[in-house]
Amino acid sequence: MVPAVRRSAVVWWTSARRDARWSTLQSVHHDTGPRRAFLLASLGTLPLFVWWLGWFPGFISPDSLDQLRQIQTGDFTNGHPAFHTITMWLITRVWDSPGAVTLVQIAALGLLLAVVARRLVELGAPRWAAVGAAWLVALSPAVGPTAISLWKDVAFTVAFLWVFAELLMLARLHSAYWWDARNPIRLGAALALVWLSRHNGLLTALLVVAVLVWINRASLSRLAPTVLTLLAIVAVVQGPVYWMFSVDRSKPAAAEVLIPVVASSFLHEPDNFSTDELRLLSSIAPLEVWQSRYDCDNADRLLFAPETNIDSIRQDSGAFLRLGIRAAVRDLDTTMGLFWCRASFLFAPGQPADAYLQRPPFEIPPNDLDVVRSPVWSPAFDVTRHIFQSTESSSWLWLTWRPAIVIWSMLATYALLARIPATRALLIPGALLGIHLLNVSFTSLNHEFRLAFPLYVAGLLSLPLLWFARHPGGLAQPEAGHVAMGRTLLHDNVTSVRVRQRESERVK
Repeated sequence: MVPAVRRSAVVWWTSARRDARWSTLQSVHHDTGPRRAFLLASLGTLPLFVWWLGWFPGFISPDSLDQLRQIQTGDFTNGHPAFHTITMWLITRVWDSPGAVTLVQIAALGLLLAVVARRLVELGAPRWAAVGAAWLVALSPAVGPTAISLWKDVAFTVAFLWVFAELLMLARLHSAYWWDARNPIRLGAALALVWLSRHNGLLTALLVVAVLVWINRASLSRLAPTVLTLLAIVAVVQGPVYWMFSVDRSKPAAAEVLIPVVASSFLHEPDNFSTDELRLLSSIAPLEVWQSRYDCDNADRLLFAPETNIDSIRQDSGAFLRLGIRAAVRDLDTTMGLFWCRASFLFAPGQPADAYLQRPPFEIPPNDLDVVRSPVWSPAFDVTRHIFQSTESSSWLWLTWRPAIVIWSMLATYALLARIPATRALLIPGALLGIHLLNVSFTSLNHEFRLAFPLYVAGLLSLPLLWFARHPGGLAQPEAGHVAMGRTLLHDNVTSVRVRQRESERVK
């Protein structure tokens, strides 16, 4: 008799859990609001397509030409992430043109804008705010030309937005997010693309995983599908895939990011360097070059100087890494000044007279690949060229190309949400932006808009979250925001809440 009762209880509990999971995960499908938001926001692809028609095949830089040359010769290297170059190779098998890659870029970006808009509406944000933010991104005079630039940074931004969309969903569903295995697998795949699309994407991906570990520290097993998917994709790409394409795995040494730190220290406090340290500097470049070519917001002048022997660092990166750490610690004030200088484009709206903010090159550099600009539709070129030239004006750069205002707005948004207990779950997607902001601040070597591109786009898409600072009760929660035993559903078992609610309803 007892086993039969026990089996009945198990069947009832399993059925209740299945019903709870189904109703929690499927309720939004009965609401047409998110679907309409997705469709309306997807129309943001149109202005990006106008840029593509006018500037076909897109904005091309020397880095772009290097990757195109690898595709043509089949000699793949990992200086630029080989994963991105191989992706370009796959796309151009369908249509052998750089324009095919930029077309895929705007299609993918448009799709992710629509997905994020849908996620925002599912959270409870007004549809006009979610769709408006997506269109604000699409119509931005900085986004259009960047989206059709043949850069790894665009692919990275697409992957970044995918992670952002998944974390928005996690903020809405809380623990219910992990019940459907497709969700954590998608998150793991998105984090893998962040890792593979830029060399410093590794830091962002791993720190996001660390945040997820902390949030789910009471039930780490739920993270297994995400972590396993992330590691499996990275292992397959950097293992068998790179082997198939005979990728030269050499890439810039991590120590190279410390070149400006050492140069700044040597310029301002040369007496701190020992004889052995000076000998190491001389093996890389003449000492006068370290001082004359130093520029706090543009490391390229020193990094690519004819006299600089960068291979000397790559052959023994450990010695230079130790020197860079010593210089950073002993000359901390100088180091902090350097970091502020080279990251000022992220925080300072004004354009310093002596700091050039690198943007997509207007002309395609001369090349032997027959890559030339050939507008598909002349009116599109005329209109967008006028926009591009107008926004290049020094009087407009603070608004059109420097990302500082967007980043400060983004920080203010999440700071406000952090003050309200009911909206703190939204700090989960905010953590992604904060992590990558720190990453860019410490690892970027130049004032380049493309380095801030994912922050710029995700920052604009975060603005609708301000709605919840004024209307915290409008934030969608599992069980319509029910709270059990004084705890939020971020840490509660949603199923148990549903079971207890069903029992109370039966009593009534």
